[in-house]
Amino acid sequence: DMDAVCDVCHDGEVTPENQIIFCDACNVAVHQRCYGIDAIPTGAYFCRTCTHFNIDKEVSAARRRGLGQGPPLKITRPTVVCELCPRRQGAFVEVQTAAPARKARWVHVGCAKWQGMNYVDNQKKDKIEDLTTLKNYFKDQGNTCCLCKSGIGALHPCRAHESHGCTKWLHLTCARSLGQCSVQHGENCEGFYDVDAIDHPPWTLACPEHSEIDPESLEEKEEDEEGGGNATTFLTVEQLEAIAASYPPEPVPPKPFNRMGGPERKEYWSDPDNLAEFFENVTTSLEGAKCALCEMPADPAIDKRCDVCGVLSHADCADPARGEGATCLTCRHVRENEDGGARNREEPRCHMCAHPNASGGPLLRTQAKPISMKVWKQKGAVAFQKSFFGKDKFCHALCGMWNPACETVNNENEEPVIDCTNIVMADGRSHVSHQHRCNLCGLCAGAKVDCAEPGCVAPGRKRRPAKFHVTCARQAGLEVSADTMLVKCFRHTACDLVFRARLEDMREIELNRHASKTFKASSSMTWGHAASLFHAAVNVLRTLGWAWRWAEWWVEGGDNWEPLLEPGQREEDMTEEELRIVRSTPSSRAEDARRCRLSAFGAALRNRDYDREEGDDREPLERALTAVISTRSLVGPLRKKEVEFFVTWLALAYRSRSPVLGFGEDRAPVARDGFCVHRGDGSPKYELGPNRPLPGKVPPDQERGVFEPQVDEPDDFLTSLESASPSRKKKKKRMKKRKRDEDDSEEDLLLDQLEVEYGREGSDWKSKKKRKTKKKRRTDEDDDNDYVPPNQSDVVEDAAEGADFEK
Repeated sequence: DMDAVCDVCHDGEVTPENQIIFCDACNVAVHQRCYGIDAIPTGAYFCRTCTHFNIDKEVSAARRRGLGQGPPLKITRPTVVCELCPRRQGAFVEVQTAAPARKARWVHVGCAKWQGMNYVDNQKKDKIEDLTTLKNYFKDQGNTCCLCKSGIGALHPCRAHESHGCTKWLHLTCARSLGQCSVQHGENCEGFYDVDAIDHPPWTLACPEHSEIDPESLEEKEEDEEGGGNATTFLTVEQLEAIAASYPPEPVPPKPFNRMGGPERKEYWSDPDNLAEFFENVTTSLEGAKCALCEMPADPAIDKRCDVCGVLSHADCADPARGEGATCLTCRHVRENEDGGARNREEPRCHMCAHPNASGGPLLRTQAKPISMKVWKQKGAVAFQKSFFGKDKFCHALCGMWNPACETVNNENEEPVIDCTNIVMADGRSHVSHQHRCNLCGLCAGAKVDCAEPGCVAPGRKRRPAKFHVTCARQAGLEVSADTMLVKCFRHTACDLVFRARLEDMREIELNRHASKTFKASSSMTWGHAASLFHAAVNVLRTLGWAWRWAEWWVEGGDNWEPLLEPGQREEDMTEEELRIVRSTPSSRAEDARRCRLSAFGAALRNRDYDREEGDDREPLERALTAVISTRSLVGPLRKKEVEFFVTWLALAYRSRSPVLGFGEDRAPVARDGFCVHRGDGSPKYELGPNRPLPGKVPPDQERGVFEPQVDEPDDFLTSLESASPSRKKKKKRMKKRKRDEDDSEEDLLLDQLEVEYGREGSDWKSKKKRKTKKKRRTDEDDDNDYVPPNQSDVVEDAAEGADFEK
């Protein structure tokens, strides 16, 4: 646009090093130097205001969908007001505030320059220093603008106040908008003006009475359709007065959080700046926080978070050498690794699992010794240094301490070290359990532990117990006991650790807040209570992130939840309604999981699919959470207020982006085959893919209540009930026998040909082959007869025999 002028300096000239750039959303035009743009962007450019309100993402998404073609895209941006004038459009920059504010405050770059304000950081130029003192000064003066008749922000005197005694004051933007005032800016596209080369002193203006501008000579131009800063249509005094009259009142200082009621808290959380302040307070608080190892509550008087990564662990659990320091073992290892203080040291990562350091907890050093050095002397020193035996390896304290084959010892610095000799193969490259999959992530790599329940048989295995990475089990909500240092699978997890029990623990925190048996959402809460609820919500949501895996286990066998009895209550004297018992069957649970899209929701959480820039995450996320929390067979009977309570806090936990959740970049890698993919179409269970819509994206219909319209899901548990029927089992066995007979007949034909061609030698081979085939078939049939489903009473004896056989 050749007629465009910079919104800051009102100059339309450009130089090769100082071009005028337009915002692709609001169309405001600025010089590079005036707005602090070092280089012209190669792609789209957005001003600071549009970037702050995520308008840039909205425009980019619309263009990808093809909506940016044709007429200009209409952008709805929240109202932005300048701290120093009544004008609503233009080139803004954020204002630094001395005290926390509910919303970001803005000022025109031109208004700030004319008042001599400075950037907080001259390199970034993204914030202007606090304006409170400046505004209070003009407020005490009591002057008003002669054009808009308001005392908003900061004013400028008419330059004739000394020569002609003029007492009028004006806003910079009012003087420019009227068009009848002489305004002398202090710089243009080439830099600061030479004082001798301009008619008036720089950074001065004059009222209409003392200006040399003829009102009749003003040429009006059409206003920009976007209402941006390029508009050259001049306004009348009446219009300026109307704009000033609609200026919002000075924001009321925010009420302290501990005095807010329910509606006020929701309004507080709706603002991004307030939400960031809330997360800063609750994530650093130790109220309700638990140790990353033992999951016991932290003591705010003794325990400390790591001053680098923020992880919380009792010093007695894994780091007695820490003393009064606050830096955890992981961060100390990273710092030593950067300093290069030890040789043969890799980047500190756990070799027993694939979880990132942030979601797996603190790291410990490990050591492993080969059975004999004779082989390694032959292989050489280089091969030895590349093995587990020669490198300085690490593991999560959770992985090492909970593995019964490992031993915890102390080194010369009194730091705990995990001895992994018993779990490392003789080649020094893998673990002894590398041939077994983790029943959660499906990976064979790393060290795994068995379910500690006697007689446990993993799904799809005849006598082998379920095996897990300890970090996978902790994140998925399985039992990882700190007392016995044992891990149990989903079917054998204690009743107080199942998903419904975790929700009930969170519910008790809320009820104990006001010592009542009913929810009081409108009552105030302290920061301590907020932190306790937040940490409990993170724990619950972390478990939901693995629902893509454990949903089928819940459908097949339910969970081990038991009623929570108050002192003096007897279960035999109470009804099922009083005990909050919900009866369900595998078929009813499968239908419930289909309706709430439990497995798909777990996959969406794991990959943070609600952060996509195609839309806001709040509504779809809250609708999906409402569907899951309203599923009675999963969470029990809940009232409407209770559902709203859980949805609010779980949504806050998701939006916190806490690394403890294990979502997004912090998620653990999983296998791309086996039970991690659907049997029907081979699509992955752990991600939605192109064929499964985002849960909650479609609003629910009236017929289904809080549940969205039915979606065809490829979940295995939706067809597993049919495949597990007795008639289907018999049919499958007959088909297997028929295929085996066909294979034998083909083999007999081949052997007959060999007998004809080679004579008696072929006949002898044929008889031996038949005997071998018959023996193998008898072994397979015996194995089939020995297999007992996990819910049978005699499985304990068979599993014990299988364990002895493995030993």
